Amino acid sequence: MGGRSWQIGRIFGIPLRIHISWFLVFALVSWSLARHYFPAVLTHRFAWQYWSLGVTAALLLFASVLVHELGHCLVAMRYRIPIAQITLFIFGGMAQIKREAPTPKAEFLIAIAGPIVSIVLGLCFWVLAELPGAPPALVAVSEHLRNINLMLAIFNLVPGYPLDGGRVLRAGLWAWSKNFHQATRYSARVGQGFAALLMLFGVYDVVAGLEIGGVWFLLIGAFLYTAAHSTHRQVSFQESLLGLRVGDVMTPDVVMLGAGLTLDEAVDKYFLRFGFGGFPVVDGGRLVGMLSLKELKAIPRERWRVLTVGEVMVPYGFYSEIHPDEPITAAMERMFHDDRSRLVVMDSEKVLGLVTRSGIARFLDLRQR
Repeated sequence: MGGRSWQIGRIFGIPLRIHISWFLVFALVSWSLARHYFPAVLTHRFAWQYWSLGVTAALLLFASVLVHELGHCLVAMRYRIPIAQITLFIFGGMAQIKREAPTPKAEFLIAIAGPIVSIVLGLCFWVLAELPGAPPALVAVSEHLRNINLMLAIFNLVPGYPLDGGRVLRAGLWAWSKNFHQATRYSARVGQGFAALLMLFGVYDVVAGLEIGGVWFLLIGAFLYTAAHSTHRQVSFQESLLGLRVGDVMTPDVVMLGAGLTLDEAVDKYFLRFGFGGFPVVDGGRLVGMLSLKELKAIPRERWRVLTVGEVMVPYGFYSEIHPDEPITAAMERMFHDDRSRLVVMDSEKVLGLVTRSGIARFLDLRQR
């Protein structure tokens, strides 16, 4: 998601961010509640009371959205799937899960967790609204949040990707066909159809004079359509990688740095000469680490004359290597997960080559021409 966002904390170790667009929708929701909803259900109150209730209800609404996303995240974490972050933005919330579920069952449980949480929240607010002797303000806020949470659950259960219902559909199709990519493609197509339908409703509302609701339908429909279309393209890209091994795309001629070189020497004789973004580091013929531009940029220029490659490099570990027979998707996932631009291709402790993000991109570009 583009645009500026800020991290405001962590929940269960997951970074929580607020996108700049959230402030707009928060203000609109608060205004709508304070000017229309609460004056209609609670009469003879001061304006500041309506605004206080509006802000409170808006905050509780987004807290409900956050709990909905946490439902997805906590189930994903039980399957050891890492969560990059949760972001609150104009259309509610989004949990960025770093990789796909390992099985159809896991996909189903992760997807259905959010709507279940929203239903439970809706029932809790329903109970609050029905408490004997509950203050009218509490009843009004609870009834609104009950309706919103139940609507959120129903909307998300629409069987079109990327909505939760689309992920449930994908889980079912995946279990039936045993083909993850085909299941994703079909559920994304359904998602595009639902998004197009939302946009048609939006156009109808605008023509009928309901501009605010119509524009909102158009924006949500456009967002869902774009997300579903992007997923469809991503699946096509992943399918183009099927059957490719790391050995097919690696660079076999590996240039290595000696651990005793100064950073000045490494830059002048290797980085500038070869134009690579990183090099494996050896010491006594043994692979000991990796030095890339990322590590160099963190060191002040005046220190390059005294620091050696071995002092600055990222030490070698099993996570830095990959076997030539592994699928290229495994290399891409590891590079994405560990934020690496390259991996050393090894077989029986022998360095065979390097696989890099740029190398994979060039290979696929040439293959598609």
